[in-house]
Amino acid sequence: MKVLFDFVHPAQVHFFKNAIRCLKQRGDEVVVTARQKDVTIELLKALDIEHTCISEKGSNMLAMGFELLARDLKLIKIVRKFKPDVMVGRVGVSIGPVGKLLGVPTVIYDDMEKARLQAAIGMTFATYICTGLGYYRDFGKRHVKFAGLHVLSYLSPKYFRPDPEPLKKAGLDPADKYIFVRTVSWGASHDVGKTGSSDDQLKKIIDRLSKFGRVVISSEEPLGESLKQYENPVPVDQMHNLLAYAGLCLVEGGTMAAEAVALGVPTICLETYDFGYLNALWKDYEMISMPDSFDAALDEAERLLSKPDLKQFWKQKQQRLLDESDDVTEFMVEMIDRAALEYPVAGNE
Repeated sequence: MKVLFDFVHPAQVHFFKNAIRCLKQRGDEVVVTARQKDVTIELLKALDIEHTCISEKGSNMLAMGFELLARDLKLIKIVRKFKPDVMVGRVGVSIGPVGKLLGVPTVIYDDMEKARLQAAIGMTFATYICTGLGYYRDFGKRHVKFAGLHVLSYLSPKYFRPDPEPLKKAGLDPADKYIFVRTVSWGASHDVGKTGSSDDQLKKIIDRLSKFGRVVISSEEPLGESLKQYENPVPVDQMHNLLAYAGLCLVEGGTMAAEAVALGVPTICLETYDFGYLNALWKDYEMISMPDSFDAALDEAERLLSKPDLKQFWKQKQQRLLDESDDVTEFMVEMIDRAALEYPVAGNE
């Protein structure tokens, strides 16, 4: 069988990497197309995943529109040459319409109910739409649900064991308590109106939380000179090891919040959307906090960091989440097989 994966965001590299490995191990052919956004290409190279970069993120909405058109045309050429039996992606902004045009079934995953523009472009044409924990939209017969958090496809203990050595090599002792802070650029099409933490706010985090441990900042935007000493020293491909040993995470954006939770780390969202999985982690599992202001987030961080048994308590919460979740990677492979069986591509038999 031939399978094409399309990546438009770095989180998608991790999300699908184990499914790609499983497919290759059983002898299937895999082609990966990618988009240069943040560290997507760097991650693919670090994980030794062969790929073709077919576009680079546009700097504004108009530029992203032209980018989408150009990448779809390039994708059409690749699909016609490779002749995949199934195409797989997140949201499917490119593979959705291309798959419909060329008669190739598409399996698309979504966890962002608020990203309506991407959904209108990609998921409208999807063969199957797959969603996990807390997702509240309904797509009828095409909609297939799995139990659990999407990031468990790569952060379940079956697939990931934290390694302290990369942190030690970078000068960060995992035995020492540290607070991890993540800020994002908010440059996606569904991020209009969102702004990240300012340098003054980051300084406030440092002032209030340094008494509990070292503050480590990972930022998609360049940090001001006065904050350089707090910049994350750990390589991007070791981010999950960095998250796993953190005493607390304060993050912007949903994916990294979910990753920290999956690793059993207390997590506070500084800025994000009310995605279904975040609401479930907040209300059903009580594993994240979503304060309504920056100052409230710092108050909550101080309260949590003052608890002596915090990490052990969160590990108990993590175990419940794991016990109630499917093997997401196995689900992915099963969905690829299902799509290929139910919607065979003409000429690929």
